[in-house]
Amino acid sequence: MNGQTGRRHGLRTIAILASVAALGSMAIHMLVPALPVLAGELGLNPARAQQVVSVYLGGLACGQLIAGPVADRWGRRPVLLLGLACYMLGAAGGALAANFPMLLGARLLQAMGGAAGVVASRVMVGDLFDRAEAASRQATLMTIVLLSPAISPVIGGLIVTHSGWRMILGMLALVGGASFASSWLLLPETRDRTGAPASGSSTAHPRASSARLLKGYARLLSNPGFLLATGSLACASSSLYMFLGSAPFLLIRQFGLTPAQTGTALLAIAGAGIAGTRLVGLTERRGDALLAGTAIALGGTLLATWLAYRGIIGPVPLVAPMMLLGVASGMIGPAAIHAAIFAEEGLAATAASLAGATQMLASGCAMAILGLFAPVTPLRLALALLLTTAFAFCCALSRLPSAHEQRNRAH
Repeated sequence: MNGQTGRRHGLRTIAILASVAALGSMAIHMLVPALPVLAGELGLNPARAQQVVSVYLGGLACGQLIAGPVADRWGRRPVLLLGLACYMLGAAGGALAANFPMLLGARLLQAMGGAAGVVASRVMVGDLFDRAEAASRQATLMTIVLLSPAISPVIGGLIVTHSGWRMILGMLALVGGASFASSWLLLPETRDRTGAPASGSSTAHPRASSARLLKGYARLLSNPGFLLATGSLACASSSLYMFLGSAPFLLIRQFGLTPAQTGTALLAIAGAGIAGTRLVGLTERRGDALLAGTAIALGGTLLATWLAYRGIIGPVPLVAPMMLLGVASGMIGPAAIHAAIFAEEGLAATAASLAGATQMLASGCAMAILGLFAPVTPLRLALALLLTTAFAFCCALSRLPSAHEQRNRAH
C-alpha cells in the first residue's frame, strides 16, 4: 500500500513538474502562429515581430543563469514559486501592453519566471531519481512537456483567429496562476534528498557565495563533456527556433495558410518531437542518443536544403523535412541535459542552468542573425538550419571519447 502511495505521489510530482516546465515553451509556441497578426496590428516588419520570441529566449537564458545557482544554494521550491509568480505577472502585463516596448518588457519578465520553472523542474527530477534512472525520467518529463508545444500552436492559432493575440497572453497568465497554486500546495522541497544542506542552514557571506559560484562555472566551462553536450543542445535548439520564427510568415504570407492551419502544421513537428523522446532510452542502451539525434537533425536539414535548392517549395516540402528535426530535438534535449547535469558532482542545478541559458541565448541570437537576411526564403532558412545542425553533429561526435570514459568509470 505504501509502495502504491509512493508511486502515485511520484507520478503526481512528475506531472506537476512537467506542467511547470511546459510553461516556458507554451509562451513561445502558442504565440508563434500569431506573429503575422501581431506584426500587422502593431505595424512591425517580420524581423521586428520575431523579437517577441527572441527577447523571450534571451530572458530564459538570463533567468536560468540566476535560478540555477540560487536553487543549488537555497532550495528548489522557493525558486520555482517565485518564478511562477513572475511568469504570471509578465503574461498579464503583455496582454495589457500599450505599445511594443512594453510588450517586450513584459515578455522579458515572463521569460525570467519561466526559466526558474525549467531549471527547478529539471533538477528536482535529478533529485528524486538515481543517476541510472535519471536519463529515462528526464525523457519522460520531456515527453509530457512536449505535449504543450504539440497543442499550443493549434490553440494559439484558434485564439488569434477569434479573439486576437492579446487573449493568448491572458490565457498564459491564467495557466501560470493554476501552476503556482498546484505547486504551492503539492510540491515538496527535494534539495535535502541529494545530501545538500537544508535551504535555511547556510549563512555564508555573499562574497563567498559569489566565489563559489564562479568556481562552479569555471569547473563546468573546463569540462569537455559539459561543453560538447551543451554545444549540441544549443545548436539543435537554434535550428528549431529559427524554423519556428520563420515558418509562420512563409506558411501564411507566401503559401496562403490561415493561422489555425499554420498551428496544425506546427503540431506535426511537435508530435515528432514527442516520438523522439521515446527513443532516448532505447538508443542509450545501444549507443549514444545525442549522436543519433544530431545525425537525424542533420539529415532532415540536408533534405530541406535539397528541396529548396531544386525549387520544390510549399507547405509540405517546408514542414515534412522538419519532422526529422522534431524527432531529433526530442532525442537531443533529454540526452544533452542528462549529460550536462552529471558532468560535475554537486553542480546539478548550476549545470542545468548554464546549459539551458546557453541553449536559449544561442537560439535567440540565431533568430536575430537570420532576421538580418530578410526576406527569409525557404532556401535561406534551410541553409541556416544546415549550418547549425552540422555544428550540433560535430559537437556530439567529438564528445564520444569522454562519454565512453565516464561510462567506464561508472561501471
